[in-house]
Amino acid sequence: MRHILRPFAQTSLPRSSLINTDTPLVDLEKFREGLGLIHSHVKKVLSGVDEKETAEFVESISSCRRIFHSGQGRSGLIARCFAMRLMHMGFSSCVVGETTTPAIGAKDLLILCSCSGRKKGSLQLARQARQSGAIIFVLTAESDSPLARLAHHLIFFPVVLEKDVLREPLGSLFEQSLFLYLEGVVLFLMGKTGISEEEMLRRHANLE
Repeated sequence: MRHILRPFAQTSLPRSSLINTDTPLVDLEKFREGLGLIHSHVKKVLSGVDEKETAEFVESISSCRRIFHSGQGRSGLIARCFAMRLMHMGFSSCVVGETTTPAIGAKDLLILCSCSGRKKGSLQLARQARQSGAIIFVLTAESDSPLARLAHHLIFFPVVLEKDVLREPLGSLFEQSLFLYLEGVVLFLMGKTGISEEEMLRRHANLE
């Protein structure tokens, strides 16, 4: 018996049930207000990051054998962005979990990004890296978390959720701050090593 696939019946809801027609669809003033809050919050967080630990972070990246990156969810995506930029700069940089990622060992660096510092996967990676003799940097918003206690070095992001009218959801403030912080590290490394954007472009993927 042949089965004929029929399209789903489309149901239409009254426009009034989806959109409040009494107000403009896009309130640009509210949008600008939201951007302003994000900017001020991120600026406040980044100003509280310890500069001595940042200097140690940059020095460790410059002097280690290889750099391994990991994180869960959105933090993991940002970790991947940083791994890519370090590769563009000529560092041996890889993402944990990829099929081509080598074994970690002494003189290697593991960078773990985690807002809560409590993800089981990150905790397991930290323990394995310690047993293998690698140095661990943890970037987190929880300085007293289990992951922070496993780190050799801690980059603490002092995220405080203020009671604004527009409040950023979940871990957004940490993730925004993390991305911009790591972009700042890239710029600093470019200046420190003298690597130009043109040189980085030569390492950019061309199988696209």
